[in-house]
Amino acid sequence: MQATKCWSILLASSLFLVSCGAPPQTDFPNALTNQNGEVIFFDDVGAILSNSDLSDDQKRQALRDLGLEDERLIDALLEA
Repeated sequence: MQATKCWSILLASSLFLVSCGAPPQTDFPNALTNQNGEVIFFDDVGAILSNSDLSDDQKRQALRDLGLEDERLIDALLEA
Protein backbone atom coordinates (compact mmCIF):
# COMPACT_ATOMS: atom_id res chain seq x y z
CA MET A 1 0.00 0.00 0.00
CA GLN A 2 2.80 2.40 0.95
CA ALA A 3 4.70 1.63 -2.27
CA THR A 4 1.60 2.34 -4.37
CA LYS A 5 1.14 5.70 -2.66
CA CYS A 6 4.79 6.62 -3.28
CA TRP A 7 4.54 5.65 -6.95
CA SER A 8 1.36 7.70 -7.32
CA ILE A 9 3.01 10.77 -5.81
CA LEU A 10 6.10 10.27 -7.97
CA LEU A 11 3.99 9.93 -11.13
CA ALA A 12 1.88 12.97 -10.32
CA SER A 13 4.98 15.04 -9.56
CA SER A 14 6.65 13.96 -12.78
CA LEU A 15 3.60 14.84 -14.87
CA PHE A 16 3.38 18.23 -13.19
CA LEU A 17 7.03 19.00 -13.85
CA VAL A 18 6.81 17.91 -17.47
CA SER A 19 3.71 20.00 -18.11
CA CYS A 20 5.26 23.10 -16.52
CA GLY A 21 8.78 22.63 -17.82
CA ALA A 22 8.26 23.37 -21.52
CA PRO A 23 8.13 27.12 -22.14
CA PRO A 24 6.02 28.38 -25.04
CA GLN A 25 7.86 29.05 -28.28
CA THR A 26 8.80 32.71 -28.46
CA ASP A 27 11.47 32.58 -31.16
CA PHE A 28 10.03 32.98 -34.64
CA PRO A 29 12.96 33.15 -37.08
CA ASN A 30 10.81 34.15 -40.08
CA ALA A 31 8.63 36.64 -38.22
CA LEU A 32 7.83 39.98 -39.76
CA THR A 33 9.44 42.64 -37.59
CA ASN A 34 9.46 46.41 -37.44
CA GLN A 35 12.51 48.69 -37.45
CA ASN A 36 13.11 48.00 -33.74
CA GLY A 37 13.09 44.23 -34.22
CA GLU A 38 9.70 43.82 -32.55
CA VAL A 39 7.38 41.22 -34.05
CA ILE A 40 4.42 42.56 -36.02
CA PHE A 41 1.40 40.48 -35.01
CA PHE A 42 -1.34 39.57 -37.47
CA ASP A 43 -3.97 40.51 -34.88
CA ASP A 44 -2.68 44.09 -34.92
CA VAL A 45 -2.70 44.19 -38.73
CA GLY A 46 -6.20 42.67 -38.79
CA ALA A 47 -7.51 45.25 -36.33
CA ILE A 48 -6.33 48.05 -38.61
CA LEU A 49 -7.70 46.46 -41.77
CA SER A 50 -11.11 45.74 -40.24
CA ASN A 51 -11.56 49.22 -38.76
CA SER A 52 -14.38 50.67 -40.82
CA ASP A 53 -13.84 54.13 -39.30
CA LEU A 54 -10.51 54.47 -41.16
CA SER A 55 -10.11 55.42 -44.80
CA ASP A 56 -7.70 53.43 -46.98
CA ASP A 57 -5.11 56.20 -46.62
CA GLN A 58 -5.48 56.14 -42.84
CA LYS A 59 -5.17 52.34 -42.82
CA ARG A 60 -2.07 52.61 -45.02
CA GLN A 61 -0.49 55.07 -42.57
CA ALA A 62 -1.48 52.95 -39.56
CA LEU A 63 0.19 49.92 -41.16
CA ARG A 64 3.33 51.99 -41.74
CA ASP A 65 3.22 53.19 -38.13
CA LEU A 66 2.96 49.56 -37.04
CA GLY A 67 6.22 48.92 -38.84
CA LEU A 68 5.28 47.60 -42.27
CA GLU A 69 7.59 49.13 -44.85
CA ASP A 70 6.88 47.13 -48.00
CA GLU A 71 4.39 49.16 -50.04
CA ARG A 72 3.47 46.12 -52.17
CA LEU A 73 2.57 44.21 -49.00
CA ILE A 74 0.50 47.12 -47.73
CA ASP A 75 -1.29 47.35 -51.10
CA ALA A 76 -2.00 43.62 -51.07
CA LEU A 77 -3.36 43.77 -47.53
CA LEU A 78 -5.64 46.67 -48.39
CA GLU A 79 -6.92 44.96 -51.53
CA ALA A 80 -7.68 41.66 -49.77
